[in-house]
Amino acid sequence: MIKKLSLILPFVGIAIYLAMTVPTETSMEEFAAPVKIAMSTTPLSSPLIIAQELALFDKHKVHVELLPVRGGHRSFGMMSDDEVELATSSESVVMFNSFSRNDFTVLASFVESDNDLKLLTLKSSAITDAKLLEGKNVGMIESSASEFFIYAYMILTGNKEVKFNRIYMEASELGPALLSGEVDAISIWEPLGYQLHKEYGDQISQFQTKGIYNLSFNLIAKKATLEASLDSYVKILAAIDEAQSYIAQNPERSKSIVSNFLNIPVRELEWGWSDYLFRLSLSNVLLSNLQTQARWAIATGSVTATQGVPDFRLLIDGRALERAGNTDTHL
Repeated sequence: MIKKLSLILPFVGIAIYLAMTVPTETSMEEFAAPVKIAMSTTPLSSPLIIAQELALFDKHKVHVELLPVRGGHRSFGMMSDDEVELATSSESVVMFNSFSRNDFTVLASFVESDNDLKLLTLKSSAITDAKLLEGKNVGMIESSASEFFIYAYMILTGNKEVKFNRIYMEASELGPALLSGEVDAISIWEPLGYQLHKEYGDQISQFQTKGIYNLSFNLIAKKATLEASLDSYVKILAAIDEAQSYIAQNPERSKSIVSNFLNIPVRELEWGWSDYLFRLSLSNVLLSNLQTQARWAIATGSVTATQGVPDFRLLIDGRALERAGNTDTHL
């Protein structure tokens, strides 16, 4: 008996050693480098926030780190500079960047809104109609939805011939510039529009712009990371999809979670919450919007185009979305 034990014990010791030193699948995931996502600090990013705060990324076995940043143009820049793997941005940011680079791809749209952008002036300016913007200074964020929005509004209201001065600045500078008189109007996104109304509502005048422009917010990746990270991106989209289901079933709790994360009052979220359509998709509507905006950008000289409208089909990759089980992919 003792002889048998002496033969068995070394193997038992080896087994115990291996069990203690060889990482399990879970521990490997815990120590894996996170997929960093530059996320714009807007309620449009709610599905990512919910997925993070409810540990849905963990549930789908993908390690994610959200890096909050002000504006989709900035998050796109972080991705371009290889500071992060993924970025959130409007389709306008995709369009503007498509004229200078083709090393990125849209994985999915995850929210839409026809009322996230606002055109604001001061009541004291007496600018009550779009045609009165003739010769005025309009503040906007360069190469973003903010820039396209003001032009879409002017075109759709029959004022495309009205000439105004584009004044480019950071999103955080728009409100102070309007209040100081540096600019006569601003094209601004939420929650910045709400914040101006909250603090200076008696001074602010807002144009009726709901339905003028249907913005989509998208998850963007570098093409160079796509093949190696496709499995992770599938899991990320699956987690976002589950987060969107949670938002639909638990709107009040969702608003509370997003409010805490963004450090804004719930009533600020409610200002535009009903305008958000949370869903994962890749459709011909996105493709059409990109083409329309690109033609506008060329016609207005907002971009330098040597070869015409880019082929946006080459900048959209639906593989991750399809593998995540989404059927709203029509390209």
